[in-house]
Amino acid sequence: MNQMKDVHPLNFVRFYLPLLIHQHEKVIYLDDDVIVQGDIQELYDTTLALGHAAAFSDDCDLPSAQDNNRIVGLQNTYMGYLDYRKKTIKDLGISPSTCSFNPGVIVANMTEWKHQRITKQLEKWMQKNVEENLYSSSLGGGVATSPMLIVFHGKYSTINPLWHIRHLGK
Repeated sequence: MNQMKDVHPLNFVRFYLPLLIHQHEKVIYLDDDVIVQGDIQELYDTTLALGHAAAFSDDCDLPSAQDNNRIVGLQNTYMGYLDYRKKTIKDLGISPSTCSFNPGVIVANMTEWKHQRITKQLEKWMQKNVEENLYSSSLGGGVATSPMLIVFHGKYSTINPLWHIRHLGK
């Protein structure tokens, strides 16, 4: 049943931010389970490097609140999200031990997102997953996180990790 929750259309709304928001250059996206305990203006003021369409919190910058470090450690790297037995994933040249990021809190530049055709890239990786099962919903993050990890690998700015601490309620 949890796998079906992962493919709910609202899990992919972040992919389509430029289609939903036309009036603003910079946008903050928050997952529905995020609790904001500070002045969100500080998050909005995050500087994105030239050419970066988004900023995320690196999962390795701050330990999660979960006690089981063995499980959390795997979830902090690309190995926890992508099936490295698949040639398409190996061909990306991304080390399985590369620190992942958390797309549950995003600061996005809409102009750059459109310019880089991020939505089209994400759709391409979702289609590749349908064809090759590169990251099933049984892996970490379901099917929504993995294409973001691929598309934004090495091409994102970081937000202060205190803006997104995982596993506080689990």
